[in-house]
This record gives sequence, structure tokens and C-alpha cells, in this order.
Amino acid sequence: MTKRGFYKRWLAANGLAEAVGLGTTFTIGNLLAPTLEQTSDVPTVFLGAFGAVVLGMLLEGVVVGFAQETVLLREVHDLRPRSWIAATSIGAGLAWLIGMVPSTIFALSSPESHAPAGEPGPVLQYALAGVMGLVLGPILGSAQWVVLRRHIPRAFRWLWANALAWAVGMPLIFLGMDFVPWTGPKTGIVLSIYVVCGFAGVAVGAIHGWFLERWLRD
Repeated sequence: MTKRGFYKRWLAANGLAEAVGLGTTFTIGNLLAPTLEQTSDVPTVFLGAFGAVVLGMLLEGVVVGFAQETVLLREVHDLRPRSWIAATSIGAGLAWLIGMVPSTIFALSSPESHAPAGEPGPVLQYALAGVMGLVLGPILGSAQWVVLRRHIPRAFRWLWANALAWAVGMPLIFLGMDFVPWTGPKTGIVLSIYVVCGFAGVAVGAIHGWFLERWLRD
């Protein structure tokens, strides 16, 4: 049975970890974007995509995995230390790898001489972000499921919980990024990115944490 306060600790862990991990990943990407956008040659495009996957795996994966494992170890006493961190890193790497495919293909198929295609409207962007979260959520939680199935019955439900959580989290990230003052001071941009990622992390943790608490309690 879970102890009182698990859900609050899970929310705090996810919010802080996504702010630090995902927020730092986005911040580094934002700093490097002007340099990468100056050229669209194949090596540069692949280098940028590879860098994003590595950052997502090492920053978001490790930080979120560490924060979540710290909370889980208080409830699942036979959880092997660092197994959740490794699983989260692997899942994050897979999710980032698949998530970078569309933008990489678009960058390779858009010569510099061509004008950029018009972006879809906000509503369509948020809808597509929800679909992206619905697909990438289970991928992100796939390696975690391998660990979790040793400790709770029907652990495959964790994949659906992640799908639902990230179907909400991804649109929140897209929506939040629309409010980042991109033309303002760098400090304001960075702080806004961290706030957006932290808020999305709390929302994601609120959803899959709600399920996880009940499974552990049962």
C-alpha cells in the first residue's frame, strides 16, 4: 500500500524534473538553433537531430528517471537502484528519436532557396501535438514497463497511462511555447521555457501518477 504523500511527491518530482531536464534540452536547442538554421546540408541536419536525441536521453531521461525513482523507492522496496533511471533514459531516447523524424525529413526536403511552407493554425498544431503525445507516450514508458512489470500486475497499463498523460502534456508544451517572449531578453526566454516544461511535467505526472498510485496501493 502506498504511503500518504506519494501522489504529491510524484507531482513535485515530475514537475521539477521536466523543468530541469526538458527545459534545459529546449534551452540548449534554442541557443544552437540560429547556427543550425544557417545551413540545410545533410550532415548538419543529421547532426542537429542526433544532438537533440542525445540531449533528450541524457538530460530529460536521466533527470526524470532519477526524480521518479527517488519517489518509487519509498514504495517499491525491491526496485533495483538505477534500473528506473536506465529505463527512463532508454525510453526518452526512443521517443526523441522517433519524434525527430518528421522535422528531419522536412529539413532535408526543404531547400534553402524555397520559401518555408505556411504553418498550420494553432488549433491544428495543438491537435497534432496531442496525437504526437498519444504515440510517443507509450514509447517513452516502454522501457519503464519492463521494470514495472516485475512489481505490479498488468503493468502494461502503464503504457496507456503514459499515452493519456502525454496526449495532454504535449499540447500544453506547444501552447506554453506560444507565450514565451521570444523577442525579449534571453533571461526571460529561458525562465519561460523552464516554467512551461515544469507546468507540463506536473500535468503529465498528475495523470500517470494517479493511475500508478492506485496500482501500487492495490
